[in-house]
Amino acid sequence: MDVAVVGDRAFVIGGGKLHVLDIVTPDQPKVLGSLDGLGNTRQIAVSNGVAFVSARESGLFVVDVRDTQPKLITRYDSIEFATGVAVAGHVLFIAQRQYGVELVDVTDVRHPRHLSTVRTGEAQSIAYHDGMLYTGVWGSSEVVTVDVRDPLHPRLVSKAPLDGYGDGLAVHGGLLFAATGHHSRQPHRNPEDAGYGMGHGLELFSLADPAQPKFLGRVKFPRFYAVGLDMWGVKVKGKTAFVSDTHNGMFIVDVSEPAAPRIVSRTELPTPPGKPHADCVGGFGLVKDYIYAAGATTALHIIEAIGVARPVTNELGVLPAIPAAEPTSNPNIFRPGGQVHAVAVRGDLAVAACGSAGIHVVRTGKALSPLSATPTEGFASDVAIVGDSVFVAEGEAGMAIYDLDKDGRLTKRGRYPAKALPVRHLALPAPGRFALIEVGGSTLQILDVADRSRPRLALEDKRFGLLYGNQLCDQLVDGRYAAAFWHASGVHWYDLGGTEPVFAGQHPAGRFDMLNGLSVFQGEVVTPRHGGLVFFAQNVTGDFDSLPVVRISGVRLSGRISVSGHRLALANRATGEVFIVDVTDRLKPKLIEKRSTDGNPGLISFTASGVLIPAGYNGLEFCPLAE
Repeated sequence: MDVAVVGDRAFVIGGGKLHVLDIVTPDQPKVLGSLDGLGNTRQIAVSNGVAFVSARESGLFVVDVRDTQPKLITRYDSIEFATGVAVAGHVLFIAQRQYGVELVDVTDVRHPRHLSTVRTGEAQSIAYHDGMLYTGVWGSSEVVTVDVRDPLHPRLVSKAPLDGYGDGLAVHGGLLFAATGHHSRQPHRNPEDAGYGMGHGLELFSLADPAQPKFLGRVKFPRFYAVGLDMWGVKVKGKTAFVSDTHNGMFIVDVSEPAAPRIVSRTELPTPPGKPHADCVGGFGLVKDYIYAAGATTALHIIEAIGVARPVTNELGVLPAIPAAEPTSNPNIFRPGGQVHAVAVRGDLAVAACGSAGIHVVRTGKALSPLSATPTEGFASDVAIVGDSVFVAEGEAGMAIYDLDKDGRLTKRGRYPAKALPVRHLALPAPGRFALIEVGGSTLQILDVADRSRPRLALEDKRFGLLYGNQLCDQLVDGRYAAAFWHASGVHWYDLGGTEPVFAGQHPAGRFDMLNGLSVFQGEVVTPRHGGLVFFAQNVTGDFDSLPVVRISGVRLSGRISVSGHRLALANRATGEVFIVDVTDRLKPKLIEKRSTDGNPGLISFTASGVLIPAGYNGLEFCPLAE
């Protein structure tokens, strides 16, 4: 999937592994050592003998690569899908797709520390130079520039349009280079449209004003479109740019005239057996006279580029300085040291899934009072309570089940082990006989948990699109139907009324915003759509767009949704927005409260006097509500 070159070593990732290569003889690299168990590996950056490996739903891995045998130092619980990665001094930047870019203090690489997040749009890859972070933003086709000279308070300063989906970036010689792909800004919905598949290419910008990249010129690559493996990158040496363009292969581009770059040569990777097109270049590295291209489904390919290819060094310029942490004290905020992904409530007890900090139980009331902390085998990313049983999603460790006593102590009861892919989210609709869990990025499993000590797999399903961001309905409709949605293929239903779960249809049809969620209100499903609310019965047919939308004037609702009586709570984890809505008259919803947070709010829980907001690295927040 990617390659980093430092001196006479190359560091190659793919298939959950990191390999260290001796490249003294560049056309005959030798494997010196390898490390397995690194999840869904995507990008790698190496600094001072430490490799930072992004691994999508598995977060980020920190690896010691000073010796021939790499050693895992630690793993960091990134806010979302860890995709792009860059490092400048003691600041690590992680592109998190819809959630923007996270800044992390790696002064002590054994204990990475969250600093801040900047919401850039759908961040894919990133490049740092001289206090500015340049972000390749995907679907909106932009380069977003962020001032990160103060890593605690990053500031978005400009956006520059691209004529293709944004991804790989490089800074060299006062220029910014942006690799683009998929579709251009022309109409591109259908294959016959002028912009369909025409987003591939390389664009050049002047950095005379580093905060305001100015477009100079572009060159287009051949028309192409395929979903699935879709990444493109760029590295520059002298007057030559090297560009990887997914299945289009590797391009060498003459950039001696920035306003008129031109293609010098192109090399496609071999076509894997049974595949319709050449293998995708996931990433690449440059060594003397050769390009090391990572074939996403095949191997590491060595491409000859005699007299042209040379190792590159990132031009970082002035490094960011990390200021002292700002002390905070608020009895309505509980900070456990990890990322608070989720919270579940039983009476006056709240159980929080706190990422690397495990599970914490607090007593609610006028303030949040800690009662217990329980380490988990993996990152705790979701939690549900049924009676005295607590169910916790623990990543690669699977789903754990604990007994909860009246004093807030947890005792382990059982575990459903993960099989290679992490368990990120779960739902336990009453009466709690079956658990729905999201596995990896696209798989649903339904578990029989009647015997808490021995949960078993009862049904597995995988549909078109992504299923990883808490896309499960936490209640049954008509006392028997559970729901889940894949973002690209609508809502899927499962009948849990019998002894075994049974698939019960796919309706309504249509794409679903992966940042929104489902819940049940007065026997029907309620979900945000197009800035309003949609209510529908389990047996509704047709398309989402045929359903009526009720709105609140001047407010665009979005996010995961929870229900308590006549009130709805919505939390958008990507934008930080929280909404509390009165639906006493569901055809005329009223806004009770709206707030914006710096954190990443998850599914909200109602208490007797307010709401609990699991706000990511901002902690667990209690907000009183007026009756």
